[in-house]
Amino acid sequence: MTDVGHDNAWEERWQEGRTGWDQSKSHLSLTSLLRSSLVDQLGIPRSGRALVPGCGTGYDVHTFASIGLDAVGMDLAPIGVEKAKMWLSQQAVTEGTAEVVCGDFFEYKTEDKYDLIYDYTFLCAIPPDLHVRWASQMRDLSASNASLITLMYPLPPTDNNPPPWPLTVEKYHQLLDTDWEIIWEKDVPVEERRTSGAKGGERIAVWKRK
Repeated sequence: MTDVGHDNAWEERWQEGRTGWDQSKSHLSLTSLLRSSLVDQLGIPRSGRALVPGCGTGYDVHTFASIGLDAVGMDLAPIGVEKAKMWLSQQAVTEGTAEVVCGDFFEYKTEDKYDLIYDYTFLCAIPPDLHVRWASQMRDLSASNASLITLMYPLPPTDNNPPPWPLTVEKYHQLLDTDWEIIWEKDVPVEERRTSGAKGGERIAVWKRK
């Protein structure tokens, strides 16, 4: 999981401190969802395995471990992974385990499928010609009754400096509807939107494997 190739723009961003995606905590809409009764109503697992691709500093890894999941974060940048490991080591003990690995999401294979996968600021960082492979990996890495949480961003309208590839809700449906059914969604309210980095529309959704 450590062969990330020689052309790693994300590693350069970490080296240069250009980490504008970092919000210093999990998104408020995610934590609000996980603290609500919707967790049980929607069948979001409280145990099993969770995957956070493009995990950055590891805030979401810790959040999922806190509700009882054995959470694995993955990132392409070795410096980012080391920072995440350091940050996680300084947090309170969680009910589930928290682990971060360095590797390429698109090359990742495991027989231990995930009961929950979370995507936020990951799909928007992937070139459009890899979007179908993203969807295939989401399917291949998930268990038969898995949950997928997508925090869709950046949606129109976006500011003048959005992440590499802005998205639409329709794009998520095009990529996921074959293997997943959306069972809950809502627009992110103003008070829960990201407070740093590029601005854009945000919508959170929960999907179930068909």
